[in-house]
Amino acid sequence: MSYPPLFHLLILAIGSLFGNIFQAARILQPILTMFIFISFSFVAYKLYKSILVGVSAGFFIFFSLVFQRFLLPLPENLALIMFPLAFYMIYLAFDKRDYKYAFSSGIIAGLMALTHILSAFSFVIATSVYSIIIGLKDKQMFFYGILLIIIAFSVAMIWWLPLLAKYGIILNVDGDIPNKMSIFKYPKFFGVFTLLFAIFGCILALKRRFKQDVMILIFLMFFLIVSNLNYLGFPIISNRILTFALFPLVVMAGVGFEFLKVKFEEKNVSMNFYHFFIISVYITAVATGFTMLVEVDEGNSWLRCSDPELDVAEWFQTHGDKKSVVVASNYRDSFIAALCRQPVALGGYGQGRTKSLDIQKYVDGKVNKSTYLKYNVGYFVLKKGMKAPPYTRLVYENKEFAIYYFISNAKISTNLMS
Repeated sequence: MSYPPLFHLLILAIGSLFGNIFQAARILQPILTMFIFISFSFVAYKLYKSILVGVSAGFFIFFSLVFQRFLLPLPENLALIMFPLAFYMIYLAFDKRDYKYAFSSGIIAGLMALTHILSAFSFVIATSVYSIIIGLKDKQMFFYGILLIIIAFSVAMIWWLPLLAKYGIILNVDGDIPNKMSIFKYPKFFGVFTLLFAIFGCILALKRRFKQDVMILIFLMFFLIVSNLNYLGFPIISNRILTFALFPLVVMAGVGFEFLKVKFEEKNVSMNFYHFFIISVYITAVATGFTMLVEVDEGNSWLRCSDPELDVAEWFQTHGDKKSVVVASNYRDSFIAALCRQPVALGGYGQGRTKSLDIQKYVDGKVNKSTYLKYNVGYFVLKKGMKAPPYTRLVYENKEFAIYYFISNAKISTNLMS
């Protein structure tokens, strides 16, 4: 229940064209990354009417470790494409005093909520903080924020209301572990160049205080503050919150290039040197990004579905009954859930499951037949060589995994080993 359906529907739609959802994920991977860069750069350009700010904002992404996460086909990355667009729409609502832009921002925020709820929630709260701050001087600004919330909530409830009605609010403690990130790690997380030029940009923004400057600064400060609430005892996953801070940060870094240009002009420094410096930073950014790309390819192999894991999932796609629960030990059952609609013991994704089984008890043989039947357990996936669970028969194995079938659940045809 943790991830809403929009991203998955996109994967299924692409998969239906190419016959395989894994191939769909591979196709979507570079597309998502490209559009994150386009979205960040486009909105930075529109906010400041400056090609330099827009292009530079995109290049500064390469310096951040978040770029590695942008390389993965994740619901969060689809939501992060929408994030700057929703930001720009609500900025226009405040700037032009026009409700249609607040409505548009609410629609985009609602779509974010149907893609990645944390992204949408973070955006709505940050926007609410901004509308409250500026609303202290102009009460009309409150209403743009309120309209955004109403529209976003209405769109989100298309998916969330039926789930809330069925399951209620579930507080699952088995998700990601809260972590602290010291500000001393920011240079590594965001990149030294990004932070340096963002500081220059913030200096210029604080001096002139344009509307877009104020909004960007408030968003940036909001995410930086929230990411450090661990120190006050709140269970915050700092690196996830800091991911949202990257957008206002790279925009400020782009503004920092403008600040540097002004300073160069004041000091009568040659513009040729300035242009050479900018190009050098861009080249360094691309080189840094390429290094991270290699690290992702080499270091995150655990994220990929191995051939033996895929073999198991494909076996269930062909032979699974699509109703009996699979208990898997040392195997990521999310591949089975994703590929062939076979129920799995852990629900496929830890943060989103409403209930699960104690896998170790089944592996250790500490359950009886009535427990199998009570929870509709029909299959086991174990590492090859592990002891077979009681009341089961081996029906398939490859070089790494073995699949066992609960004998009392149904008769097994002799061709299942094929």
